[in-house]
Amino acid sequence: MSLLVLLVVLLLAVWGYMTAWFVVAMWGNRVDLVDSAWGLGFVYVAWLTYAIIGHHGGVQQWSLLLVTLWGLRLFGHLTIRNMKKAEDRRYQVYREKWGKDFWQSSYLRIFSVQGLLLWLISWSTIGILSALSVPITWLAVAGLLVWGFGILFEAISDWQLQRFMQTRKTGQIMTGGLWKYSRHPNYFGEITAWWGAGLVAVSFRQWWGLIGSLTITYLIVKVSGIPLLEKHYEGNKEYEAYKKRTPVLIPLPSRKK
Repeated sequence: MSLLVLLVVLLLAVWGYMTAWFVVAMWGNRVDLVDSAWGLGFVYVAWLTYAIIGHHGGVQQWSLLLVTLWGLRLFGHLTIRNMKKAEDRRYQVYREKWGKDFWQSSYLRIFSVQGLLLWLISWSTIGILSALSVPITWLAVAGLLVWGFGILFEAISDWQLQRFMQTRKTGQIMTGGLWKYSRHPNYFGEITAWWGAGLVAVSFRQWWGLIGSLTITYLIVKVSGIPLLEKHYEGNKEYEAYKKRTPVLIPLPSRKK
């Protein structure tokens, strides 16, 4: 199977996958189920690629394990978090904004768009799992280590935030643990993980796999990650003080107040 055909097959598979989640979301009347579909979708694409290609070396098997761990953890984290509360406020805003066209717009502008982005970001793992096996290189090992570090960093950040939210007082913000050194350590971990995947793809000479790493970085830094959260806390005096002493993304020692 040529690479182009493989990418088209996977794109169609992702479209079917997101359509199925959309049906479930309509049945449950909760569009935020798309958050659960996000993490699990990367596992789906990786295992489907693995099954289609059928030949893999040790680095590729480790890569499959890492993307599976990352996706399942994120799926579990977001699913449990959303189950404990009403539908996420982002989607409630869309309900009011789109009115009677809400479900149609949700399919086209939320589920379909996220499916396309999921497929595009997955190019890192698709590049790894579709490549011919080659001897293990220092770049592949470095990529796997960076990938694993990113997953662990993101998981610890989410766990710390989850514990904080259980005892959080009104208006209080998270400034401890890894959040002392970065305002968005979970995003730093996620970006790091996908650049690790990109390095592994490059070790197989699949340079186009870096498109996945670049896409997730752009989305988090410029579109739907950091900008939305920073805007949400505009005017919060405690957060403004936190901003002055804490880097936005890359963890560094806190500056003096």
